Order: sequence, then structure tokens, then C-alpha cells
Amino acid sequence: MLPRRVSFARAAIVALAISACSRTPAEPEPPPAVSSAPAAARLAWDVPGSWAALDVPRADPRKALYKVPRAANDKEDAEVQVLSFGLGSKGDVDARFNEWFAQFDGDAGAKAKRASFEVRGMPVELVEVAGTYKIALGPQSGARKRSPVEMVKDNYRLVGAAVRTPDRGNWFFRIVGPDETVQSARSAFRSMIESAR
Repeated sequence: MLPRRVSFARAAIVALAISACSRTPAEPEPPPAVSSAPAAARLAWDVPGSWAALDVPRADPRKALYKVPRAANDKEDAEVQVLSFGLGSKGDVDARFNEWFAQFDGDAGAKAKRASFEVRGMPVELVEVAGTYKIALGPQSGARKRSPVEMVKDNYRLVGAAVRTPDRGNWFFRIVGPDETVQSARSAFRSMIESAR
């Protein structure tokens, strides 16, 4: 009785193997469709010669990062960021400005200086705040999206701009750092924005 069960099991395995071999192989997946629409060109701008370009990750909203040398009495350099969030809601100008204002103590948004101008047909909104700046040192949580650990920097200034392009979303420029350094770099920062194209 035992040899018959073994031979039946062998026959079943052989039958399965033969049926598997006789099947036609699956067709390979077609290659992903390639869009024929051209990608939107990146915004371009001129960078002051004294600023040092720093590396940024490729898949990051930061499209450029620069170090601005500190002014005579300041102990730290300032930093310039250029950000783009594409055409989605993350590029909302008011939301981005409010996020920047929240990095300062008090109601920085209410005290912010504001201006607007145009560059090559693109509207530009400019904001400026000064005071105690807080740098998050951990993940942000809670209703106010605050980090439980923050580095506090007194006498800091932020000048930020939103360049509204017709076809490339909103682009954000901001310089933040010690007050004297940011004030000494203000005209170079403005020239950078005015060179946007």
C-alpha cells in the first residue's frame, strides 16, 4: 500500500511540473509612458560673488542654499535659501510667510514690514521681521507645530520674498541670520530677486 501512495505523489508532482513548463511565459510589463510635454524650466537668478553655494539634496524643496559671510560685529554667517514647492498648495504664499513668522517670538506677522514690486512681469511680495529666532532641533508636533527642543538666537532678522511665476509655481527666497549681517546683505539679496528670470 505504501509504494502506491509514493508513486501517486510522484505522478502528481511530475504532472504539475509538465503543466508549469507548458505555460507560455507572462509578457513583460510595458515601459512606463514618457510624457511628451516639456518640463517647466527652472527659475534662474544671479548670485552675489561673495556668497558661497552649499549642496542641497535633489528631492528637496530647497533649490539652492548659500552662506553669506558675517558682518564685522556678528558671530555667525547668514543663510539664503531658494525654495520651490511646485504648483500645489504647499507653495501658498501666506502659509509659507506664516511659517517663517512663527519662527520668531511674539506676533511677528503683525509687526512684519511688507512691500511688493514686479520683476519681468512676475509679482513679488517681500516681508521682513526681526527679533528672537527659534531653530527647531527635533520633530515638530502639537497644534502649533513646535519642536519641544529649540535653539534660540537673539537679534536675528529674516527678509523673505515670494516670486509668483505664471507657469512655474511660486518661488521663495529668504535670508536669515544675525541682524547686522542680514542688513548688510539686503541690497545684494534684493538684486538677486530682481535678477529672477
